[in-house]
Amino acid sequence: MGNTCGLVAVLEGAAVAVTVAALSATAFLDHRGTRAAAERDLAQRTVLVAEHVRAVLRSDLLLLGRVADRFAGRPLPVPGTADADRDALRAMLGEAGGIDALRVYDARGDAVLSTAEDDPEPITLAAPACAAAAAARDRVCLEAPGRGMSGAYVVVRRLEDASGAFHGLAAATVAATRFAAVHHRIARGEGASLAVWTREGNAIARAAPPEPDAAPGWPDALWEQARVAGETGAFEFASPTGAAAWLYAVRRVEPEGLVVAAGRPLDALFAPWRSRTRLLWGFAGGGVALSLVLSALVLRSARREADALRDARRAVRESEERFAVAVAATTDGIWDWDLRTNKVRRTARMKALYGLADHEMGENPREFWERLHPVDGPNLRAAVQAHLEGRSEQIEVECRVRHKDGSWRWLFVRGRGLFGADGAPLRLVGMMTDVTERRERELRVQAAHREAEAERERARHAANHDPLTGLPNRAYLSERLSALAEAAAPDGVRQAVMLLDLDDFKAVNDTLGHPAGDELLRIVADRLRSCLRDGDFVARLGGDEFAVLVRTVCGPACGTRALAERIVAVVGRDVVVAGRPVRVGCSLGVSVWQAADLEPEEAIRQADVALYQAKRAGKNRVVFKGCGDVAHPGGGKGPA
Repeated sequence: MGNTCGLVAVLEGAAVAVTVAALSATAFLDHRGTRAAAERDLAQRTVLVAEHVRAVLRSDLLLLGRVADRFAGRPLPVPGTADADRDALRAMLGEAGGIDALRVYDARGDAVLSTAEDDPEPITLAAPACAAAAAARDRVCLEAPGRGMSGAYVVVRRLEDASGAFHGLAAATVAATRFAAVHHRIARGEGASLAVWTREGNAIARAAPPEPDAAPGWPDALWEQARVAGETGAFEFASPTGAAAWLYAVRRVEPEGLVVAAGRPLDALFAPWRSRTRLLWGFAGGGVALSLVLSALVLRSARREADALRDARRAVRESEERFAVAVAATTDGIWDWDLRTNKVRRTARMKALYGLADHEMGENPREFWERLHPVDGPNLRAAVQAHLEGRSEQIEVECRVRHKDGSWRWLFVRGRGLFGADGAPLRLVGMMTDVTERRERELRVQAAHREAEAERERARHAANHDPLTGLPNRAYLSERLSALAEAAAPDGVRQAVMLLDLDDFKAVNDTLGHPAGDELLRIVADRLRSCLRDGDFVARLGGDEFAVLVRTVCGPACGTRALAERIVAVVGRDVVVAGRPVRVGCSLGVSVWQAADLEPEEAIRQADVALYQAKRAGKNRVVFKGCGDVAHPGGGKGPA
């Protein structure tokens, strides 16, 4: 029995020892986990503060850059005579938030311009360190505002003349309260403290811990500890006044040369851990079994926390991947199509390409396909299918989509697929870019080219045609004759040139006036067109002279005389001009020629001689040259 009891005692002692060891280990791990979580939390707060400070300083430097651009390459204004520059600076100041005043100092440090109502005071921060640093090409200098979140700090930028030499300083006085709202929100009301220093140890903004912990002297001592810590990482700090110890995380802000610290009191930080530890030790008095159960529960809880932490890290990593894609193309709309769930995640920018607010488009893919132009939809579907089948490296298609205002917008769609280990497509991720302006510009260029070509065609037509009748002119006739001469083969095929002159046309002009004469010329031109055969050519040479070019003549003027006499008959019909019946005849001189025997100019000269003979023979006649110099009246009684 004793042995049994001893064994039981040993077992119980062992169980108690194991329980104590387990509880001790659990408490230790819990303490370390609490410490690690607190360090991560504080480090994250320093990241948030650093990003906020960097963004604020960047905006301040951009504003000072605008001031520097205004005075670049020109003398600084004389005090009291720079109303336009002061108004310009005040306009810049009105566009910026959280900046109290803008001032400009010359190379000696004298204030020459200020947006403040009172006279600008000498630059207190510039003497001597800040002015010297700015003169030595250091772009930014800061001055601490004093204790707490009140006061102001100053951002200074070097001014340079056209040669790049030191010209003066541009300074912005910034209210330190500019950081207050964000920093207090980051502190979350947990008694945490936040501070921002320069490298020299001057605090430009800080949210001091609540009383009574905010003992005088703690910022300086904290700065020394931060410097010893290498201006990065986490460390504990105990106030020299004996107040509670704090845990701080410190981060450098480069290239601005600042240091950010976030801290929480250790007592408050580990209060939950102490409560948990007391509870565990209380349960330990209930027995080994209960302690083992509690240990198992604690371990299981720790495992759940580890799983939750792993899931959170995975979610953060995926979020960072999407964020990196978004940053790479901030002007593009980003989409992520999960092919397994058939849901599409779209950024607000992508929805804005359709003119839609964020809530006006959901995750259904149909909301995109239904807005596609009917012509472009099949092209995009084919590109997507080709990429999913491995026939293209990525999707690249320009398509039109219906905008909210009813117009069609051109989008350049790009995307890539994500595939599983078995090669099955899982997701499609890509971007959309609005290229409407470029496509419209291309259409305008094409329209301009078409208009220019039409204008050139009109110019060519005007150069080769008579403006009154619309018939080809003498220059065009010469081109056609030359072309016929070059194309003609020496096989006996002949051409014919007819020169036509109206009889008694001058009498119409003299009695009815030139407008009536012009109308008669247009009528004659229409009648000549009606007489022509396919391949024939008619032109107006000037005045009441016309020419007809017959491309081929079989035999010695086969059919040409019939055409000439038909022209005489048709032109000689009665016509009403200016309300009066008019009848004019015409005389024709015809030259039948062959390219191998006669030049085109000589053929025209012979036709002109034939026309002269027709006029002398009594008008209203046809005279041939090159096929028997026989004159025949318009009745067509001579041999063909």
